[in-house]
Amino acid sequence: MRKINDVDIKLLHLFTTIVDSGGFSAAQFKLNMHPSTISTRMNDLETRLGMTLCHRGRRGFRLTHDGLKVYQLCQELFDNIVHFEDQLDNIRNVFHGHIKLTLTDNIATNPQCKIQQAIRSFCSEHPKVSINTDIWDSYQIEMMLLDGKTEVGITSSEVPKDGLKYTYLFSERQCLYCVPDHPILAISKEITPQELRQFPVVERGLSHKITPLSGTKGLLHLACSTNMEATAHLILSGNFVGYLPDHYASIWAQRGEMVKVNAPSLEYFAKFHLTTLESKELSKAAAELIRAITISRHQQQSPLPLSK
Repeated sequence: MRKINDVDIKLLHLFTTIVDSGGFSAAQFKLNMHPSTISTRMNDLETRLGMTLCHRGRRGFRLTHDGLKVYQLCQELFDNIVHFEDQLDNIRNVFHGHIKLTLTDNIATNPQCKIQQAIRSFCSEHPKVSINTDIWDSYQIEMMLLDGKTEVGITSSEVPKDGLKYTYLFSERQCLYCVPDHPILAISKEITPQELRQFPVVERGLSHKITPLSGTKGLLHLACSTNMEATAHLILSGNFVGYLPDHYASIWAQRGEMVKVNAPSLEYFAKFHLTTLESKELSKAAAELIRAITISRHQQQSPLPLSK
């Protein structure tokens, strides 16, 4: 391959997405492609480069020695492209360019979340700026910010990370839920951790000790997830009791498919923050989006900010 063109850039993006995802199967959802299409395009890239980049098969996905070098070169290339586009943003005064916005999952149904209004306001003022949006766990968003892989994050951070700036936006109440015929509902009094020991519970995981149940001994932690939709699936299976935000659980509660457990002492509030890299000078486009998000929170009554 003598010269890099648009096709090559797209194929290299596909390659890095596969590597970042850990294989072809995991990448198909991010790429929105059938596995056979991904495989064909990888073959095209390897043909164009004249080298084998990875092994795939029964032994799993593995980069070759050449593949690792190409992946590292891709990171440098894409970082340079982002830097180039950031500089163009400054020159064009936000008229063009793009922004990488990364959010934690299932906040759209929260009535306190004003991100939609902020995006609408930003897009009306800067219609030619594209917004690349993705959903990740809060910890992953923080790591992406620190690694320079995203510019603006909306996180529900448990422990603030050095080097990041957190601005409070809104909160949500998390309560325990189950299906209407779950045996825990036969207990007439308020549920305590002691009563919960009889039933399988969906927890947030050992690395996310944020719920009032975290650290409680004797619970049947037979499932864990930091993802709200995954938690909802587990609860709706009828086997588990688990935490969901009220605004999100109302989807099933209104249909009579889910019930809040009588455990007010075990409820908690999760705070969400606009999160950015403290030391990086943002592009004008990103700065304008942050301004729109900050303005959108004026209707909310802010609690104390996340402390370091």
